[in-house]
Order: sequence, then C-alpha cells, then structure tokens
Amino acid sequence: MKKLYFIFLLSLLSCTSTDNKILVSNSGQAQGTFYHIKYLSENAEDFQQKIDSLFAEIDSSVSVYMSSSIISRLNNGEQLNTDAIFNKVYSDAMHVYHISEGFFDCTVFPLLEYWGFYQNNQVKENTIDTADVLRIMQKVGMHNTRKTYSSVVLQNRVQLDFNAIAQGYTVDLIAELLEKNEVVNYLIEVGGEIKAKGINADDELWRVGVEKPSKEIDLEERFQFIIDLEDKALATSGNYRKFYIKDGVKYAHTINPKSGFPCQNRLLSVTVISDKCALADAYATAFMVMGLKQTKQLYNKLADELDVYLVYTDKNGDWKTFVSPGMQKRIVD
Repeated sequence: MKKLYFIFLLSLLSCTSTDNKILVSNSGQAQGTFYHIKYLSENAEDFQQKIDSLFAEIDSSVSVYMSSSIISRLNNGEQLNTDAIFNKVYSDAMHVYHISEGFFDCTVFPLLEYWGFYQNNQVKENTIDTADVLRIMQKVGMHNTRKTYSSVVLQNRVQLDFNAIAQGYTVDLIAELLEKNEVVNYLIEVGGEIKAKGINADDELWRVGVEKPSKEIDLEERFQFIIDLEDKALATSGNYRKFYIKDGVKYAHTINPKSGFPCQNRLLSVTVISDKCALADAYATAFMVMGLKQTKQLYNKLADELDVYLVYTDKNGDWKTFVSPGMQKRIVD
C-alpha cells in the first residue's frame, strides 16, 4: 500500500511570501484517492480546471476501473492505438521491470483479482489453491508484452495494471502543467505520491512527513521521519494496512510476480526519492517485493539516481532502519 501523509510547515494565514507571490491551493478526489496541490503564483491564477481535465485524460488512458479506457480495452482483447500517456507509463514500467529483474511487473492484474485485492480487501471466499495460482501465472509477465509503432501487443492473455506507477506519473504530469504555466514553486500530492519544487509561502523548502508503518495512526507520534524536499519526488509503499487475514495467515496486497503469492519479507515500508515520481512510485513497489537484502543490492547500483528509507524488522521482530546518505541529509532533526 502506498500510504504517505504530508505536512505543510508554512503560514496558512498569510497569502503572500516576501516576493508578493500568492499561495494557491487545489484539492479534491481523483483516481480513487485524494489530491492536494499548493503553488505560488504572481497573479493567483487557478489551474483547477486544467488539473481536472488532466486527471480525466489520464484515466481515459490507463485506468483499469474505467471500461472505456485504453488499458481496459487492450485487456479485453481490442486492437487499438495507444496514446502518449499510455506509451510513457508503459515505457517507464518496462524500464523498472528490467532493472528489477522482474520484481516490478504490471501484468499481475489477474493475481490481484484472485487474491481479492480488487474487492476492497475482502477475505477470499474460496480455498487458496496453488494449482490455481500456477495456472494464472501463465498469464503473467511483462515479457509477454511488446511495443509496436502505434500500440502495445498483449500476448498469452496477459492484462496490464499500471496502478503501481500511474499515480506517480500523474504527479509528474501535473508538475509539467504547472511549469509550462511558469509556476516554479509547488508541492503536489496524489494518493501519497509527492513532488516538490522551489519554496513555500514562507520562503522555505517544502517540508513533508512520512508516517510510521503502523496499523493504527498515532497522532502524537505519527511520523517516522520529516524531511525538506527540494526539487525531488517521493513515494512510499508498505503492507501495514492493506491486507486481510484468513485461517490465521496474513495476506498483504503486494504480489510477488515471480511466485504469484503475496510477498512475505521483513520490510515494513519503503520510501524512495527520485527526480521522477513515476520511477519513485515503481521502485517503492519493487523494493517491497524484493525484500531487504535485494533492495540494498539494487539501491547500491542506483545510488546516483535514488535515495531510500527502509523500515524493517530484525530476527527478533524489532524495528530497524536503513537510510541512504542522501536521505539522511534531508531529514529534519
């Protein structure tokens, strides 16, 4: 689950900063979640209508919950041209698929359905059968997809689901929209995925807090850490709230595409900082599947591109953390 709450350490009673730019706020519901956007503008221009149109455009391309979307129609066997949004999300998804050696895979759609994670985490009614999982696994694997000049071909009845990367890409597109309109100071959050640039209304870096990976929210000690986010994107993934328990076994919503079963490892949450929110989003999911050891190994290869904050349990069940040097520099004491 991607669950990250952010905080704005700025004066909400004051509408202007020292350079007389006005703080504008947009918020609402989209993509099955909430979004919050803040930016500084010299003329208080409100981009709400353009933002709403952008959400609609993204949904019409990559939302599996919209039957008329490009991705739903492809999943249903139609042959049609894909658009620029679909092509970019697919390209980024394939990039992380290859870098993670298949631990990030956007064809796990039928496995998520089988395990009950498209029914609001309802406990699976039927007996879990390994033979069923193996049968479904024959329809899983990004290697069963290929890009053509005008579309994407899905082979062996695979179905795509960009849920683990699309919200991050949405954040990137909103950032592009603001920057095209000469907005250079903003904080964007969609469903917990964040991108920040410039400063807030108090002429300070945007400050965000990442929740502790606990089942219940402790309002007094809510945050695992707080950072100043400077011209970067951030995404957090974890299994600590989105799961169900059946016959004494905990089934988390992150599926291991190599086994077909919910992943089971010592990681509680993963936070990734990157230039692009889509990649931060995808890598956070991949790392949750890979587990602590393999995540550290891949991070070492990507240390010039990413920063990470890992929360995990040791063999005694005690919480531990792994914090990359770049992440440590951003943390507010």
